[in-house]
Amino acid sequence: MPAHSAALRGRSEIFSWQLALIVTLCVGALAVSSAVATVLLAGCIVAALIGPIQAVQALTAATLIAYANPMVVKPGPMEGVLLRLVLIAAVLRIIPMIRGSDLRLVWPAWLFALVEGLSSVQTSPAVVISVMKVVTFGFATTVVLVAYNHVRPSQIAGLQRWMVTVGLTVIGLSGLALLKPGIGLGGDGGLQGLLNQPQALGIFMAPFAAWAIAGTLLMRRRASRLEIWVALASIALIILSKARTAGFGAAFGVMVVIAARALGKRRVGQAALGRTILISALACGALAAVAVTTGAISNIITGYLYKGSAGEARNLDQAFYASRGGGAMDQWYSFLDKPLLGNGFGVYPDGHFPAGIETVGGIPISAPVEKGFLPTAILEEGGALGAGLLTLLIALLCRRAWRNTDLRWRAMFIACLGINIGECVFMSPGGIGIFDWLLLSLAMFSYRADPARRLAAAERARSLHRWGVDEAAGTDICGPRLEVTP
Repeated sequence: MPAHSAALRGRSEIFSWQLALIVTLCVGALAVSSAVATVLLAGCIVAALIGPIQAVQALTAATLIAYANPMVVKPGPMEGVLLRLVLIAAVLRIIPMIRGSDLRLVWPAWLFALVEGLSSVQTSPAVVISVMKVVTFGFATTVVLVAYNHVRPSQIAGLQRWMVTVGLTVIGLSGLALLKPGIGLGGDGGLQGLLNQPQALGIFMAPFAAWAIAGTLLMRRRASRLEIWVALASIALIILSKARTAGFGAAFGVMVVIAARALGKRRVGQAALGRTILISALACGALAAVAVTTGAISNIITGYLYKGSAGEARNLDQAFYASRGGGAMDQWYSFLDKPLLGNGFGVYPDGHFPAGIETVGGIPISAPVEKGFLPTAILEEGGALGAGLLTLLIALLCRRAWRNTDLRWRAMFIACLGINIGECVFMSPGGIGIFDWLLLSLAMFSYRADPARRLAAAERARSLHRWGVDEAAGTDICGPRLEVTP
């Protein structure tokens, strides 16, 4: 009983107010001088060399600094280069740690990167850029997955607390930026907060929103006040950001997990579906009452879905075509031109880069492209072969993520995939897409900190010890070897 109570208490310790204060003070310091950004990024380089936990934290912090709102955080002169150096430092620290268990985890990503690299050499109109992006994808995904795989189960809960605290603090401070609209709002009037554009903030918020909503709706324990407030606040801030991709990603994550829960067997710690239905009904009833009495809800939803284009687009089809649909159709036609191998990884078919190419010493380190819809983007870039290998990679990642009976983390994982319906960040872990991989991997490995799983493991260990069995060695402590069936 004490072990069970301790496990449940550990589950609620997901937010650190001390760390939130430190993050807030760091943001204040970053707003004072650009030298602070340079110093902190240099510190991230050093931290990435220490160990797997520090590498994950360094990549998170460095990306937040490099993609910060320049109206809030004074940018340093070498942010892009220093961000790449943080990744290189993480590579130097993590790659030598690879063992057999890591190879079973990363081989799908390596196979995808290898095939994309070989096909890009043959088909890409900008071979150097494609190879640079393939190499970055391979190393970045390997670093993140291997780093998480080497975090001990006893440390996973601490890393969860760190990531959730940093994420929620950034989201909270972004909401406070509304007090100065000239700073907190982006060019299209959407909330961008601490990040450099509303879409970036939306990508960052969606996984946390899905995490909190799923915890409120689907988990047996009483929802913490933190989760309830995060769920409500994240929904409001996503609407204010006008990032429809974020709204879809969060909703997709929650709906997929609800559907899986309805079709599957209820596990330890999961709530009965009656709770989900009741809370959803109460929420819908409250919204309906507000809509009938004020008419504000319909206006808010319409403005969010049309993203300010209601006067130009006659319906949602036109609004979608103007934002993502047109690009997706162009990608589909490009795929039809080269259906097997595609047109090259991370490039446009014509080889041009409207946002420009950043180089250091003549070596390209960044060439942004905006592909939007992941399914057609991978078909355009990698053809049917690349799309098949990417599907395999995602399927194997999903298999590991589904080990956790805590549905909050499953929802976070699915939300990380869902945001790629409008922002193709899954294939860009060298830039802002690293957020997607860091949170996706956190959700994948969170099963190691699942209290129900750890309690079951402890009970199993005690049971085996009573029979004199050393589970690690598979031997009988008191005598000859005893075969143990898991």
